[in-house]
Amino acid sequence: MIKTYSTDYRTRLCEFFSRIIENHKAYISHGELQMGIALDSNELAPDYKEMWLKYLDRQVADPANTLLLYLEDEDIIGFVLFGITDDGAFPYGVIFDLSVDPAYRGKRIGQQLLQEATENFKAKGIRDCYLESGVNNHSAHRFFEHQGFKQVSDIFRLKL
Repeated sequence: MIKTYSTDYRTRLCEFFSRIIENHKAYISHGELQMGIALDSNELAPDYKEMWLKYLDRQVADPANTLLLYLEDEDIIGFVLFGITDDGAFPYGVIFDLSVDPAYRGKRIGQQLLQEATENFKAKGIRDCYLESGVNNHSAHRFFEHQGFKQVSDIFRLKL
């Protein structure tokens, strides 16, 4: 069942995210680096849970963003966080995060969550949707390509 996020799920969602990222460092992308959740592409920050909760709270406070949870018996199985940004030539959609418990992958849960996001964008007249993914998250890349996404850039980082 897909349900809109409420703060009742805040702690459980952080625990879910922690399990995913601790066991799958390839999830780390430039977003996690920029938010202070990770120190490098394979190293989480010591206080990454606190940093992720700050990120979560900022994202859900923005009325342009939506967070949907996929629940099974009140257990979080997956989530998608998405929003609309209007700093381009036209407003565009952004999938900030999408994750499904590895034990439930291959059951169309990620596809359902992604479809909810893209249908929301379409209903609001959004023509393009972007997302970013960790450079080594090849299974996610295949999933997104299978859903019709095309790679349009690479992101580089210089540590100063």
